[in-house]
Amino acid sequence: MHKLTRALVIAAILLAMVVLPVSAKQGPIDRVEALKANLAANPNSQVYVVTMAADPVITYDGGEEDLAPTKPGNGHKIDVNDKKVQRYVAHLNNKHNQALQEAGVNPDQKVYDYYYAVNGFAVVLTEDEATLLSYQKDVVMVRPDEMRYITSEPAVPANSPVLTDSSPDFMGLTADGGPYDKGITGENVVVGVIDTGIWPEHPSFADDGSYGPSPIGPIPCDFGNTAQNPADAPFTCNNKLLGARQMLVTYRAIIGADPDEFDSARDDNGHGTHTASTAAGNAGVAASIYGQPLGTVSGIAPRARVVAYKGLGNLGGFGSDLAAAIDQATADGVDVINYSVGGGPSVTGSDDIAYLFAADAGIFVATSAGNSGPGDATIGGPASVPWLTTVGASTQSRFFQGTAHLGDGSTVSGASITLGTGGTYPLVDAAAAGGDLCISGTLNPAVVSGKVVLCRRGANARADKSYAVYLAGGAGMIMYNNSNTDNLFTDTHWVPSIHVDYTEGVAVKAYIASAGASATADITSGEVTNWSYAPSMTIFSSRGPDPVAEDIIKPDVTAPGLQILAGNSPYPDPGSYPGELFQAIAGTSMSSPHVAGLFALIKQAHPDWTPAMAKSALMTTAYQNVLDNDRSSAADPFDFGAGHVNPGGPWNKGSVDQPGLVYNAEFYDYLGFLCDAGPEVFANPAGTCGFLASIGVPTDAYNLNLPSIGVANLPGAITIQRTVTSVAKESSTRTYKPTVVAPPGYSVSVSPSQIALKTGESATYYVTITNTGAPAGEWFFGSLTWTDKTHNYSVYSPIAVKGALFDAPDAVSGSGEDGSASFDVQFGYTGSYSAAAHGLVPATVDSGDVVQDPDQSFNPGDGYSDSYTFNLSGAAFFRVAIPADAVGDPAIDLDVFVFDPDGNLAGSSTLGGTDEEVSFVSPMDGTWTVFVHGWQTAGPSAVYDMYSWVLSATPGGSLNIDSAPASATAGAISTIDVSWTGATGWSLGAVSHTGDVGLMGLTLVEVDNR
Repeated sequence: MHKLTRALVIAAILLAMVVLPVSAKQGPIDRVEALKANLAANPNSQVYVVTMAADPVITYDGGEEDLAPTKPGNGHKIDVNDKKVQRYVAHLNNKHNQALQEAGVNPDQKVYDYYYAVNGFAVVLTEDEATLLSYQKDVVMVRPDEMRYITSEPAVPANSPVLTDSSPDFMGLTADGGPYDKGITGENVVVGVIDTGIWPEHPSFADDGSYGPSPIGPIPCDFGNTAQNPADAPFTCNNKLLGARQMLVTYRAIIGADPDEFDSARDDNGHGTHTASTAAGNAGVAASIYGQPLGTVSGIAPRARVVAYKGLGNLGGFGSDLAAAIDQATADGVDVINYSVGGGPSVTGSDDIAYLFAADAGIFVATSAGNSGPGDATIGGPASVPWLTTVGASTQSRFFQGTAHLGDGSTVSGASITLGTGGTYPLVDAAAAGGDLCISGTLNPAVVSGKVVLCRRGANARADKSYAVYLAGGAGMIMYNNSNTDNLFTDTHWVPSIHVDYTEGVAVKAYIASAGASATADITSGEVTNWSYAPSMTIFSSRGPDPVAEDIIKPDVTAPGLQILAGNSPYPDPGSYPGELFQAIAGTSMSSPHVAGLFALIKQAHPDWTPAMAKSALMTTAYQNVLDNDRSSAADPFDFGAGHVNPGGPWNKGSVDQPGLVYNAEFYDYLGFLCDAGPEVFANPAGTCGFLASIGVPTDAYNLNLPSIGVANLPGAITIQRTVTSVAKESSTRTYKPTVVAPPGYSVSVSPSQIALKTGESATYYVTITNTGAPAGEWFFGSLTWTDKTHNYSVYSPIAVKGALFDAPDAVSGSGEDGSASFDVQFGYTGSYSAAAHGLVPATVDSGDVVQDPDQSFNPGDGYSDSYTFNLSGAAFFRVAIPADAVGDPAIDLDVFVFDPDGNLAGSSTLGGTDEEVSFVSPMDGTWTVFVHGWQTAGPSAVYDMYSWVLSATPGGSLNIDSAPASATAGAISTIDVSWTGATGWSLGAVSHTGDVGLMGLTLVEVDNR
């Protein structure tokens, strides 16, 4: 049995879990109660998510006996009612139950079954049960559930006096000849919003009768749980809001529902309503806050339809619930997903992998970069993976301003949407009233009551400060930043308020100190002005480099994410100002739905484009005239990716609609990326990545076919490749030439020097980047732009390069009892260098006869595995292998499990058939244990040979260094020649590389003379 088919390559990557809707035999309430009971039955249990080996519905293209393919054709969606799909789902469900039963776990402990975008399940397990389940043959990964969170800045709502909110205008969507003018408004595109739910009665989601029938099947409309919250009125979905699902089984069972929460799809936070209305809210919706009319607002794709998936509660969301929402959206047939949700950076989290399959299904996904900026490497997950479009947050030109008129005749201005004070009031410093941070319960009402209060940012949320002033009887608030590089927010405050910069705040503080009890202030608000620093990056927007994949540039683009006026829930969380249907919150949560809306426009205009092509169009047409959050220096690709989205103006040649060239990447390309960025996700990295390489898929992360070019470790020179495809509308050939802005300290050349393509044709080009003096460990930026001869098309790519000290291949191979090999090393420094030889070491061959495990469940102590111990003290490298020719019958399927000296499972190989290998670099000192498990012996027992190698960290042996550089010179490429004598059987050695910083790496030398 071979696993180099598409199906099994897919299964091999899934060392992280994605979830899909449980089969509908139980309702959500029943599942919550069942999960509560399962958790209560064993206080040591928790929810785990499990990945299985077979294809999910969306990628299954046959191979199982009597089960027809279920993979949808191009341009088609999953039909969950199709009998072929239902039969395959039943087959997967049986496999889930079988794996649990073989591990001694009752299938009733499942929380979800996942079938459509990923094959697996969520289940309640003890740690021992989880370990035992991980040994089962069809189980790829078992991992504990984890939390994700919304990515908005806490409490930031806003207002505008009688004008249409600015995002569509700011991005040029309303221009003559632009998308709206051409009827591109998202008509019949379905946007799925995975968030905190939705306020269904909001006018942004009203059906005015102009919408046609739903373009997808019927979706549940999960509202009306008045038993939990009487304000949860029933609602019948319509042809604008097609449906809404609550996906919180794990959350409700473990955390429950606070009294203020709606135990349904209804939004009790406001975040989900805001993101949905930003992406796809109706056009021309009258907005107001505090009773003030604010003009009208519009979603970016105002004619798109909406399906809401509530995957977040008050405290965040569990991965099992969120991935269930992703898979459910895939099954429902949405075209676009907005995911303003994030957590720690990752490449193999449950939502990471769910979205990999969603992308394969043709779903365009926008996600927020995170709100952990402005520090380096603060991108979160799933924004850290390349198959999603990651959006940073920047400012727009419209600015809601308020002004405080002080008693000495001076004024300070800042951000505000609140009503004014309506007169002059005494002004006090909160530092004299209990604390300048204005924390609830600390302000003395005797000092604050009837006065305007000066509060400093920090410690608590901005709106919490005005709430503290409100509770103490204050008449207004002036809040100031701790620096002049932070942003000014327009929160829905509890008292008339303005938010000012540090300089203005210090001036107010000095005025209070000098004027004493005679200090006064009169706050006026409601002025709409121009923010002269737009666009500039927000301080909170997470920055690159990508912490888990430095060879890709993140974010991909930036979009407006400050003072975004859109929908709200009138029943927000306690402490938030209630009763408002609109707010202007800030965060990368707010910038992401701008791009989701743009994707809906692109989907309408180009229904045949892949997600990667749509992302490419946004990136290559972006503009780079963006300031950093200091409002003076230029932002760079780790701030904004390719730049600010530029979807507006006439949709002519060179626009998002007609970018000329696109960079496409599909499923196998992303697997090739994982060979470099996350090889641990593969059950057999060498086999899987070797297969991908054999069919021409690049397996270096820097060669992933993205519009951006990143190289994280460049000691000398490197050549990367990209492939572009023409989407120009002209029938004639377009000829493009490159223009390069090289990063400082590097030279960049492009081959060929021009490319000529007709529509639909593709060309591969190569970019050679050479370090000509850049220091190691520091990033530098440049760009590459392909421009056609007419200058109608200008296709931009950012470049980011970081120099490295050293690079060498991981392994070289040879044959013959006596022989030689050569390989190159590259240096990024000038200094000492030495190469040393370790080995060769012939394989130690242990022959065994392992008996059949009746239940095929690996358990180290059940007697159905042979065990071997190895003392690895002082070892540089350790490998065990049972190749295919080490067993006598191809039907035999043995597995290998390796435990470290602490008794932890350190590695395993459980491929179909027998072809197992597990390796460790610099293993910890002590005694390691290797188990050979008789999963399928094709008889009562199976005879096998197990090969093992232990390379000492001390040089010595029959491997010789014939020539090697005696020192390192920055930019130099040198050759190391090695030779060996007396190599018998299957031998292994290594060359260690040592420089100024000590050991820099190993290059294995494998000589196979079997």
